[in-house]
Amino acid sequence: MNIQQFQEALFTKGREMGYADMEIYYVNGRSTSVKVLKGEIDQYTIVENGGLSFRGVINGKMGYASTEKLEPDVIDFLLEEARSNADILESEEQDELFEGSESYPEQPAYAVALADTVPEILIEAALEMERTALAADPRIVMARHCSVSIRENEVLIVNTKGLNCHRRKSLATAYVYVIAADHGETVTGGWHDYSLRSVEEIDIADVAHKAVQEAVSKLGARTIQSDNYPVIFRHDAAAQLLAAYTSVFSAESVDKGFSRLAGKLGQKVASECITLIDDPLMENVPAGSTFDAEGSATRRNEIIKDGELRTYFHNRKTARKAGVQSTSHASKGSYNGKIGVSYHNLYVAPGTSTLEDMIRKTDRGLMIVELQGLHAGTNTASGNFSLACLGYWIEQGQVVRAVNQITVSGNFFDVLQQVEEVGNDLRFTGSCTSPSLKLAALSISGS
Repeated sequence: MNIQQFQEALFTKGREMGYADMEIYYVNGRSTSVKVLKGEIDQYTIVENGGLSFRGVINGKMGYASTEKLEPDVIDFLLEEARSNADILESEEQDELFEGSESYPEQPAYAVALADTVPEILIEAALEMERTALAADPRIVMARHCSVSIRENEVLIVNTKGLNCHRRKSLATAYVYVIAADHGETVTGGWHDYSLRSVEEIDIADVAHKAVQEAVSKLGARTIQSDNYPVIFRHDAAAQLLAAYTSVFSAESVDKGFSRLAGKLGQKVASECITLIDDPLMENVPAGSTFDAEGSATRRNEIIKDGELRTYFHNRKTARKAGVQSTSHASKGSYNGKIGVSYHNLYVAPGTSTLEDMIRKTDRGLMIVELQGLHAGTNTASGNFSLACLGYWIEQGQVVRAVNQITVSGNFFDVLQQVEEVGNDLRFTGSCTSPSLKLAALSISGS
């Protein structure tokens, strides 16, 4: 059975059993990936996953059930399972089915050609990327990981109150991670890029060359003396730090007392050069979406505007509790997960400075390009962080050498306040991104 046939049969049988309202949440994902090593195919994998969750109101109570299979004999199981747990589940607040938004943004075109890419194109792209990386610099001794992949994802939410939301997306990604060696020293570096339209649109040579540059530029690294230094978080490190603290903008975290931003709406919580936006309707980004996990139409939201906190991430439940309108940030970790709160395409709005400008205006300081140990070294409740990192030492406006064996410490909420310059190098490669950010000083522990 296809999903439409399954949904219709499920709802028909559900009405016969006495269900007043019903809803399905269906997810189907497929990925095809080629990994090469030393000029040969190392792995070729095809992975399919997904499933369907069902919820329905029977005898005045909401019941839940889920399945990975779409077969006729599963329909009875779903309905019986949901009816059984409706009798025993107790909830302080009854979940509600949503009839849908008044209107929805137009869905981006689904790239059928990308989804139908033949394996030979993936294989040749991966081999070319490896060849290019190995030939780019004699110090590159190995492409440790070199892969090209295609991911497809389909989501369908339908209920008996009129909601019917459907999307299909596909994404091609190229990634290479290389090892460089010189005079007994070994370092690594990687780079990746993506396309929503075709594998051929990815500049494979550029990905390879940038991975090589990331690796060889780390050769000769050594530590620096412990002190407070001006710090530039390069765009990728800035995105890492932001991603580690996104939960502080969640209305769920605020309501549970897990965020220091509670009660700060309308107040200045960041430097005036910081504007934080979640825009799921932006074109040609990996994390776009026209509806959230509850079927609410998405829109562009300014979380922080010129340093002022404007809103939290809200789903319909948190919005009702706060007496505001949902920001369409309902999320699900999987098809059978609980409704939560999360962002879609979150980013710090770019400034006007180039990264080169920031470096040129730094007399003595540090540019951080990679943060390590984010799970263990960050505390979202307090905002404190202490993270091992890699970067480059700057003197008299020029990058002098690579730096390692250092730790950067600070507080995320203080960092927001202390940003004095925002770069123009915003690069969308995931769901949370940032341009480079410059701060007057942070604590660095080295030698």
